[in-house]
Amino acid sequence: MLCSAMSPPGPILTFDGGMLDGCIHLLINGRDVVRGPLGVALYLILAPGYWFMPARHRAVYLAASSLLLAALTLGPAYAITLAVMTAGALAVIRATGTPQRRWLGTAVLAAGLAVVLGRPDLPWLPPLPPAEPVFFYAHWAGLAYLFIRAYQVLADTASGRLVDVKTADFWAFMLLAPTLRMGPIYRYQEFHRQMENGPRHHRDLPGAGVRLATAMLRLGIMAVVLSRLRLEEVYADPGSFGTLHLLAAVYLGPIMFFLWMSGYVDLCVAVGRVTGLAVPDNFNYPWKASNIADFWQRWHITLSQWLRDYMFMPMVRSRWPAALSFILTFGFCGLWHGPRACFVVWGLLQGAALATRRLWVDHWKFRRTRGGRFYALLRSTGLAGGPAGWLLAWLVTFHFLVLSITLAMDFQHAGVRLYGELLARAWGR
Repeated sequence: MLCSAMSPPGPILTFDGGMLDGCIHLLINGRDVVRGPLGVALYLILAPGYWFMPARHRAVYLAASSLLLAALTLGPAYAITLAVMTAGALAVIRATGTPQRRWLGTAVLAAGLAVVLGRPDLPWLPPLPPAEPVFFYAHWAGLAYLFIRAYQVLADTASGRLVDVKTADFWAFMLLAPTLRMGPIYRYQEFHRQMENGPRHHRDLPGAGVRLATAMLRLGIMAVVLSRLRLEEVYADPGSFGTLHLLAAVYLGPIMFFLWMSGYVDLCVAVGRVTGLAVPDNFNYPWKASNIADFWQRWHITLSQWLRDYMFMPMVRSRWPAALSFILTFGFCGLWHGPRACFVVWGLLQGAALATRRLWVDHWKFRRTRGGRFYALLRSTGLAGGPAGWLLAWLVTFHFLVLSITLAMDFQHAGVRLYGELLARAWGR
């Protein structure tokens, strides 16, 4: 699949805003696979070199080999861009990693992120054919993730949680091939500890084989189902499809997106285990969640933890209202995905849902303390603390997530056409 000689003589699917249709294109068209997130698999060729590196050279090898992979798969200009951004981030951290100057460093890093998100097709990088995602360089190739890593080091340095940031270790941390393109998001301290332990401590070749097989299974199922869903066409002209097809797009689209992301993470974990690094996992059966807070402890776990530790909790400790902190945190999360209405609306919906859930929990704590006939009735029917209540909560959570994720998946229309067509049919128009 990774060999361009096996690819057909033209793009099988075009991409005009459909996120997952672009995934299919990258999976099927061999010439583009190495440029997309799945190109991380090629690091398996370079991983064994890490096994034999002396301890003092491990970080240098990881940084250099990761840059080499970026140059081979995305071009020398992209590798140079990564190097310049990494050097710039380290300079900012060195100059502003104190409590007094932290906000200056934050502003500089945020300005860099804004440039990347505003111009993901940076003019000195190779132009992207229309068959690839709009935010290819920003999110599929890792530039936006550099901000996440750099800010974690800046914040921990300024707060004293991180005392010594070695240059070579920082470069390896920022550029690490298994996590560069789309995460998962390491913490610098954990990454440094694993390097000190050495590759033997974390190398797991049988486990890597299992995760690699799981990745291929998930990505294969996703590709087959999505080729039948035709999401790009559904989003563009839902009136041309039957109601059952539209409902399948609404319900199966987000699940296929999960298969794409979790399959990619399986691939990253497998590459990390071959290398000798315990790359953190990112998903833990998220569709089992019975409330939105539980979901965000299971979905994109490393990003959720980063948002909690470096955005939400600082606002709460500064006595900002919890509801406002939720909304601002996930508003940023939406913007970080890209300055588009679909992402911003999705992020604000997640924040509002978390704020609502907090109020709901506080309300029922009060009702449980007071007791009363109404609460006793809910307890007796299982709607409070019983299986019926759990099932109802799961159904509400599942539908909220499906409907909100569909908004974010439709780059061009933010679900307006799809949901408008379904509502019109429901009202008999």
